[in-house]
Amino acid sequence: MRTYARSMASTSTVADDAVQETFLRAWRYFDSFRGDGSFQGWLIRICRRCIIDLEARHRRTDALELDSLRLAVPADHRSETMALIGGLPSGQREVLVVCGILGYSYDSAADILDLPVGTVRSRLHRARAALAAAMAASPGERASA
Repeated sequence: MRTYARSMASTSTVADDAVQETFLRAWRYFDSFRGDGSFQGWLIRICRRCIIDLEARHRRTDALELDSLRLAVPADHRSETMALIGGLPSGQREVLVVCGILGYSYDSAADILDLPVGTVRSRLHRARAALAAAMAASPGERASA
């Protein structure tokens, strides 16, 4: 859940709060789990809703900019890659995380994200193409983009 939340939320604080809220909601509404899909998929759907709720709450309250409080992380390939993934549109980023990082099939991702399989495939294709183009660009070009 943390991997999914960190890649989808605007701040690490929202991600951490979403993970906690996900498990609270899962515990509270466990009897609503129908068993049609995987339990982890059900949790991802809950987490997705938690992130949406928390992001809206932060926008409404005009919260302080928490990103400025993050500790400096030395640049490495992982942080650069995560920055590139973070620059993708949210729909593409979400499909890339669910399929590419969490390893779900197209059909499972479509079920988890409540999207048609064709949409999952096209968003994943566009996300991979955008990442390939960004990685092919020189570091100076990426910094100015």
